[in-house]
Amino acid sequence: MSKNKFLNESFHGVQPLVPMTRVRTIMKSSPEIAQISQDVLFVVAKATELFINQFSREAIKNCSRAHELDYQKLADLVAKDEKFEFLSEIVPHKVKAKDALKEIETNK
Repeated sequence: MSKNKFLNESFHGVQPLVPMTRVRTIMKSSPEIAQISQDVLFVVAKATELFINQFSREAIKNCSRAHELDYQKLADLVAKDEKFEFLSEIVPHKVKAKDALKEIETNK
């Protein structure tokens, strides 16, 4: 069975919730990417959707109520869970400006 036939049969009618045009734009922002096939775009969009789902589910486990998920809970998860460590520069803990300035002064 060819790859295209597999994708067409396995995911027929299943569109990712993540907008594929956004995923294409992000992928094209990389100088290493010349062309993006529809199959690759679909797989990356679906993987992104699954990652966001897993990331948010794990963060919700740390909430007393599910509707309380906020940036701080996501940053806490990134800081404590090794598998999300790659997000540490993207989802850092917030630092107040006065605290950051105090830290800079201390490190001089």
